[in-house]
Amino acid sequence: MPDLAWAVPAAIALAVAVLVVAVVVVAVRLQRRSPRARAAAAEAVSVAAASLLALDEAVDDLDLAFEAADALDAADLPTDLRRARTTAHRARDRGFGDVLTLEADTGVATRRRDQARRTGESLNAQREQIATMRTRLSEWAQEHRSPDRLLAAARDRRDELVATSGDPEPLIAALRARFDHADWAAAASAASAASAALAAADAALDRAARDPVGDHLLHATASLRRAGQHLRAVEDDHRIALQAADNADAEVAAGRVELDEALGVATARPDACQPGAAERLRSAAAELDDAAASASRRPREAIATVARVREDRDALLGDAVSMRRRLEAARAALPGTLACARADLAAAEMRDAEAGDAPGDGVPDDASRIARRLRVERARRHLAEARAATDATRALAAARAAWAATR
Repeated sequence: MPDLAWAVPAAIALAVAVLVVAVVVVAVRLQRRSPRARAAAAEAVSVAAASLLALDEAVDDLDLAFEAADALDAADLPTDLRRARTTAHRARDRGFGDVLTLEADTGVATRRRDQARRTGESLNAQREQIATMRTRLSEWAQEHRSPDRLLAAARDRRDELVATSGDPEPLIAALRARFDHADWAAAASAASAASAALAAADAALDRAARDPVGDHLLHATASLRRAGQHLRAVEDDHRIALQAADNADAEVAAGRVELDEALGVATARPDACQPGAAERLRSAAAELDDAAASASRRPREAIATVARVREDRDALLGDAVSMRRRLEAARAALPGTLACARADLAAAEMRDAEAGDAPGDGVPDDASRIARRLRVERARRHLAEARAATDATRALAAARAAWAATR
């Protein structure tokens, strides 16, 4: 029989090696998921989001420079500049998608950290390319555009904006005559902001006429852009309020019928529903009655109440109703929910523009600006998903996600 004395130490050594490897693997995995690793990943995501904010503003400034140089649709604009601007827009859109994905990532912290760092580096590189493009655009404009031509083009844009938008005061007056303060206050604020922006644009244009070398045309272009945003906000608020008034009574009536049916299901099958479903549905019916009583003066609130009640109803009933009934409920709820999501998104975009107008201490810090823009972008993407969906249930889920992102 062969001597096996050597096997015992070898086996022990092998076991120890395996144990060491296992300990190392576990330690590495714990380290990759440790609080410190998660904090480092969160910090890297924040840095990437700050880079995205800087790129977003750089692209906006680039668009202003193109417009001030009368180059947005210019036939004589070099192809490389046109393509570079398109590339910058695509990089910004891709950056928003990347950062939103990073924010939602709950996987391995070190992998998230590394991806965030790569994303930030890519965004910073694109911003450097935009700076180069700005220089190239300035050189081209100096060669192909005279100060008089640029000033005349800016005045034409100002006159066209006023002519196409018209006077917002009749729209405000119509809203005041029919609705409560809550349904026209935002439109009135936007009208005042538009007037202030137009005045700022006129002052900048006058300065540009006296001093063609300064950045006055850029300031005028920025003010005209803000004025256009505010004037569109007035039109949007007017349209949204009138559409809500046209649909509020029908939506409230349909919501009542649906709540009565839901209460019947919750009473007959309480075990299949969320705890306390029947009582919560009765409370929702009371909310609907309150909304109905003021629907003529607050139609937007009535539409929003119906949409919230339907969302609560779906959560309370769950699988207590058939797939066919859930699909029918989704089809009924989708138009009102989309209307609420679009209205709240428009309001969020307007708040973003107004925050950019605020001077001095009114300007929010970078973290707030980043969070706000990411919420707006998240809502836009959910709305696009809702529009693209062919199934009513998926479309409704996306519309509700868009609405939740802006509330």
